[in-house]
Amino acid sequence: MGLPPSYAAALGPAGARPATRHPGAAASPRPGLADLLTGTLAAEVLRDDGAPLDLVTLAELAGRLAAADGLWRPVVRHDPDRRWYTRLLLTGVVEVWLIGWAPGQHTEVHDHGGALGALAVADGEVEEDVHTARAGSWEQRWTRRHSRGEVIRFAADHVHRVVNRAQGPATTIHAYSPPELPLRYASSDTTRAGRLSTPIAPTAVTATSVSLAPAPVTGGWAAPADGRPAMTTAADR
Repeated sequence: MGLPPSYAAALGPAGARPATRHPGAAASPRPGLADLLTGTLAAEVLRDDGAPLDLVTLAELAGRLAAADGLWRPVVRHDPDRRWYTRLLLTGVVEVWLIGWAPGQHTEVHDHGGALGALAVADGEVEEDVHTARAGSWEQRWTRRHSRGEVIRFAADHVHRVVNRAQGPATTIHAYSPPELPLRYASSDTTRAGRLSTPIAPTAVTATSVSLAPAPVTGGWAAPADGRPAMTTAADR
């Protein structure tokens, strides 16, 4: 099953040099979303409405995309100054993000607005500081490391912070269902426990499309001048 036009875009070189080949040799096609989303997975993912995806399907989707390095490697960037991300896919039931992590970059402590999620490590490694709610705050309980090839699934009440504490860059793919739900996040990232903020709607982004334009976001949290909590972007998920 191919991708409808609203969900598919050609993956250009994005600055990568084309592979050298002998004259007359057939070019090796780079895998695209249409090659990866087939059969039952395509039927589940490429819907405009209906029930959200379950954790098994989310993990399969994220893992399959992460394993296809010909899909994401020409696109991803690792900017030492600003955490890089782009949305690969948005349908009525799921959104998928590609994130490039330079050493030291991190999200803030956040939930996922009630969405189910899956995180696949495509390259490198990241650490996840897992938090739980207690007495109106989120407290860090443990840290776990995720390496290349790992796919983790998390329920609707999962709270975490993702950090690249390694010496080299990392690349991850994140899938969430339902898509585009408002997040909550800790109002301060300077202590182990953070006060919960109220949900704030995410900033608008182009819907039902594959976006490959870089959309950087700084790795640190900063409160706006009026003192209200700032909204974390989808890449903070």
